[in-house]
Amino acid sequence: MDVFGLKNYIIDNPEYIELILEEVGFYKIQDRDKEYRCALDYNTNPTAVKVNKNTLSASCFSANINGDIISLAQYKLNTSFPKAIRKVAEIIDFKSEEQGQDYKPPFGGFYKNIQKLRSEEYIDIEIHSDDILNRFEPVPNMLFYEDGILPSVQYSYGVGYDNITGRISVPWHSFSGDLCGVMGRLNKKEIGSDETKWYPIIPFPKSKTLYGFVNNYHTIQEKGIAMIGESEKHSMSLASKGLNVGLSLGGSSLSEIQANHVKSLFPKIIIVMMDEGLEEDHSREIAKKLSGNKYYKNKVGYIYDRNNLYLPKGSKMAPADLDKSSINKLINQCTVWL
Repeated sequence: MDVFGLKNYIIDNPEYIELILEEVGFYKIQDRDKEYRCALDYNTNPTAVKVNKNTLSASCFSANINGDIISLAQYKLNTSFPKAIRKVAEIIDFKSEEQGQDYKPPFGGFYKNIQKLRSEEYIDIEIHSDDILNRFEPVPNMLFYEDGILPSVQYSYGVGYDNITGRISVPWHSFSGDLCGVMGRLNKKEIGSDETKWYPIIPFPKSKTLYGFVNNYHTIQEKGIAMIGESEKHSMSLASKGLNVGLSLGGSSLSEIQANHVKSLFPKIIIVMMDEGLEEDHSREIAKKLSGNKYYKNKVGYIYDRNNLYLPKGSKMAPADLDKSSINKLINQCTVWL
């Protein structure tokens, strides 16, 4: 399911917002020009819930919701993020381009009169049954733990162990939460010259998804910040420090599809946190792809520790591997804002 396309389709057809709200169980729905207002339940405040037509951002103070229309659907249906996505798509009969719908992603409301957030490629990523994960033993590992990734975080991200390859298994999911692949990490610190640290146990195109997108979807919207890094450990390391706002590229490149989905969360602040040793120009170019415009205001910066105050020279260390205090200092002292 193309979450980016789904949200843009709703934005271009704002009448679907009322239909979605009604179908998932909200009451007293009112169209108020730029937003919809409604009640959480039949006998509650008829203006307590609001949904912005131009961005789909949504909030409900009484239910502690600060996200988007998908967040509302998930709360009301008391279901998982993937099931909420599928239900919303079902209500408005939305199909992604790869599913055969004759549809070019429209950009109404917020996107009108500005450069479109385009996707040159279809998100034709293959998905797999979660049953595949049964071959991996769902246990945390000492290697990640010694690097500061808590067992509880490993569990929440589905980290396990593959007895066949002898690797730590790290599942990846599509933007809509379906299993799309599994990466395997050698379960040792010292890597031989003829060994590969990371290997795709179940191959997939990393450029067509983001690690941590499903896990941190709501928190990024609630906190208004996204931290972009390279490996899977970036998102898990941040989560272990209580910072559930990490998104991992699975490498050092940002595709258009990935950039679009980051921006579709409308974070007010985006910080690019690439590993030590990467050229500054590379981080700057990634940050530029994530910048907003006069219609969507955001603040984008990138970490560059030019004097190696926190990231030792030649270490290739990831910023998220630092302790929380050092991460805060790194951000305050070494962020270059566009």
